[in-house]
Amino acid sequence: MKIILEKEKCIGCRTCAALCPKFFEMKESVSHLKGSKEKGEIEELEVKEDGCYKEAQEICPVNCIKVK
Repeated sequence: MKIILEKEKCIGCRTCAALCPKFFEMKESVSHLKGSKEKGEIEELEVKEDGCYKEAQEICPVNCIKVK
């Protein structure tokens, strides 16, 4: 499974980092995936476990978190 974060869409509401600090953190007023591979304005992180990132995806007000 892969978490994809589209940083250019992030409004910095901090909901993902508050709900799921294991995977998300705030830097420079936008969310970042901890330990991710950065590809410009997109960050990707391979995960092997289910986790709170699914709830973060559902609650994000601008839908900048994708789980594939």
